[in-house]
Amino acid sequence: MRYPQFALELSLSDEPRLENLIVGKNGEVLAHLYDLVAGTFEPMCLYLWGAGGAGKTHILRSLAVSDQSRYLTAQDFNVPVTVDDTRWFLVDDADEFDSVQQANLFHLFNAVRSLPADDHRHVIVTASCTPARLPEGYLPDLRTRLSWDLVYQLHVLSDAEKAQVLTEQAEQRGLTLGNGVIDYMLRYSSRDLSKLHEFLVHLDGYSLQKKQAVTIPLLKEWLNHSAEV
Repeated sequence: MRYPQFALELSLSDEPRLENLIVGKNGEVLAHLYDLVAGTFEPMCLYLWGAGGAGKTHILRSLAVSDQSRYLTAQDFNVPVTVDDTRWFLVDDADEFDSVQQANLFHLFNAVRSLPADDHRHVIVTASCTPARLPEGYLPDLRTRLSWDLVYQLHVLSDAEKAQVLTEQAEQRGLTLGNGVIDYMLRYSSRDLSKLHEFLVHLDGYSLQKKQAVTIPLLKEWLNHSAEV
């Protein structure tokens, strides 16, 4: 769906943060992330996998606010990635890397692994599957290394948990949602939480433009307007 464009600015509450990550079934993962922030996380690598909308990119973006981290996607691995003074290498969607990008991730992994443990350098990797289920032809040595330390599945939030997230995000924006609005969003829009957040941001803009409270009739009107754009 294409949303009508409004002059919107993202507030601080729109930025990914560990504090606004709903735990759900991912409590153990979140505990490790707080250990990482505190400097007490011992494993070199943390591998997080899960379906779209499970929060993988949200987690990496939350960590990327630190000046000691680097957020890296496939394009960054078209060339070798140097270790420099980075402490957290945040590697998103590793399952989508081509052979060159896999080789460069392999070399980065080995370079970080070779550093003293008390240097506290870490590689945090996300993917849509476990290391064992990475695509056929994936670099075998890299596949093995990615499974050496901690591997966790990120579980997608339930609809009730997504409703909690959307309610909190609306409150942070000072947005009052009418009865049934969130249920309607969950029923008729994407189930991906990042898409739902984008949906909420644009709906907020539309309600400001119309100077009306967010109700189901306004939501339907906006959806019809969006379909025409």
